[in-house]
Amino acid sequence: RLAPIPRPKAASAASQPRERRVRHQRAGTLRVAAVALGALAALALVAALALLALRNSPVFAITSIEFEATEHVSAEDVQSLAAVPEGATLLNVDTDAIEASLRKNPWVASASFSRIFPSTLGITIEEQRPAALVLMSTGTVAWYLSESGSWIEPTTVEAAEGQSVADAALALAQEQGCLLITDVPSTVDPEAGSAATDETLDAVRQFQEGFSSDFAAQVVCYSAPSTENVSCVLESGVEVSLGSPTDISEKEDIVQGYLEQSDGRVVRINVRVPSSPAYREIDSSNVQAGEGVSSEEE
Repeated sequence: RLAPIPRPKAASAASQPRERRVRHQRAGTLRVAAVALGALAALALVAALALLALRNSPVFAITSIEFEATEHVSAEDVQSLAAVPEGATLLNVDTDAIEASLRKNPWVASASFSRIFPSTLGITIEEQRPAALVLMSTGTVAWYLSESGSWIEPTTVEAAEGQSVADAALALAQEQGCLLITDVPSTVDPEAGSAATDETLDAVRQFQEGFSSDFAAQVVCYSAPSTENVSCVLESGVEVSLGSPTDISEKEDIVQGYLEQSDGRVVRINVRVPSSPAYREIDSSNVQAGEGVSSEEE
């Protein structure tokens, strides 16, 4: 015979009220959560509408610009380039567009902004840092070249009586804390804000980046009439003929060796061909092979 199928036991009378209480509590919690979410959504909507109203409120309309002039960027430059749109407020002004406009001045590297309520926009300019002053092979016009490798602007080199243009340019470069690059060929055609892509300037960059930081810091001037004929002058006044930007570390080692053993007498070193370097000392008319042997004096 088949056993009868057991029927589920009916819930006890004691458990039924407890289950109803649990369901009731859950329903109450959900109602409270729904009310809270609705209130938050309403508050968010009110805040958004209030912000929208404030963003365009004439109370915060920009009526003045606060700016401290930098070395190469005047307050007049900023006023003319910032071009804050009419009706712009401190809350809706497009600072990216203003920065892009300010960077039309090639000295402007970047701009940051502060909001001085109720109606003043503060602007702080970060200037381009000139890495070099580039003097062309002819004339008295030199161009500033930025650390990012772009042309900044030209300047006229004014030599004093009895002073060469190159010496005047070197004094100007040292005043600005940058390198001087001279004898650059006339094929170089700078344009403010554009990248400097000439091969001779790239050769100088390769030398400056290939030297150790200590040696690179000693260089005050490069001459770059061509990529194969680069030379430099050190702080000590020693002239170094470098040639093309190859074997840069080896060339530096040779120059350092001569400087360390010369007792300050070396005035010119030639490392164009590292395998056969040469140097010249003070009061010497002969150039000798680089074996660390002093040249004969007259």
